[in-house]
Amino acid sequence: MSWTSSFWVLLFCCNVMRVSPQCQIAQACITDFSASNCTAGQQWVPNSIAEGCCPSCVPSGGATPPTEGCDPNYSTCLPDGRYAPVQCKGDRFTGRCFCSDPNGRRIFGQMWRDQAQHMTCACSRRRAELEAEGKVVTLHCSANGDYEQLQCDSGMCWCVHARTGQPNVTPVHEEDMEFLPCYSASVIGERYLRKCESLSIANGFIRYEQSTHGTNFLGSPASTCDYDGSYGPIQILNGIAYCTGRDGKILGAWQTTVATMQGMNCNCARDTMIYFPERGMTVTETCEANGNYQPLQSVGSVYYCVDTDGYHTELFEGTPPDCRKYAAT
Repeated sequence: MSWTSSFWVLLFCCNVMRVSPQCQIAQACITDFSASNCTAGQQWVPNSIAEGCCPSCVPSGGATPPTEGCDPNYSTCLPDGRYAPVQCKGDRFTGRCFCSDPNGRRIFGQMWRDQAQHMTCACSRRRAELEAEGKVVTLHCSANGDYEQLQCDSGMCWCVHARTGQPNVTPVHEEDMEFLPCYSASVIGERYLRKCESLSIANGFIRYEQSTHGTNFLGSPASTCDYDGSYGPIQILNGIAYCTGRDGKILGAWQTTVATMQGMNCNCARDTMIYFPERGMTVTETCEANGNYQPLQSVGSVYYCVDTDGYHTELFEGTPPDCRKYAAT
């Protein structure tokens, strides 16, 4: 086993012991946030935000309802009633397709609808399943949720079919990955793990060392990485959750406190600053302060609701509607 693989295992075990089995990312949330921060009608719940790693205040008795079965009138469903891996929204020109878990929750991977004919989300779906089982995963997925052609684990590397993940060459040691036909120096670089992943390993090792000596530094950053090894949309520093780009840099002024980041996804922030400009387009919807899409949007006297991905759901004239039900769809 290579030193990087050893660190992944060490980091995962450390976090499981220190937080909760709910935490599926390779980072613990180190914060001084406590029950005293909750107001009347709220209760302090550990491991309730930031992918199960951070505590928050939630309405008393108010747990997040489970996702209902797949409705073929609104979603693409499998014969067994689960959600298909690829879910598409909008028209062929401005619509996009997103990767989904079996319960219909969006996971890593997206593509513009007119380019998504061969999108499978096989890698994202598989990685989400493995993480849900509490496993440390080194799979790298491409931006559309398919497999990157080069995969490495436990010091060994091999090439795979992008749509299925099926290996198509004999594995070699990681130090020899440059001899694989799928290796690209411009894409991979000299190491398989990306900058965000390496930082997560380093921070996790520092926290492990601190915990073994009975100390914790409350200002330590909590970094999350996406399935392609880039920085995830949310990074936590000094009790503040920021929307960030794939390079880890903070996007605009979208932020909130750890205590109020329940449901934060930064979809609007990333669409505004990254995905739409890359296609030469502009986001016309309004973002909330935390980087999510504001559920209620308006053009003059016409009001409409949007879901968490910014796509229209209902139109109204006159009295503004209650769009909060779309804040979790």
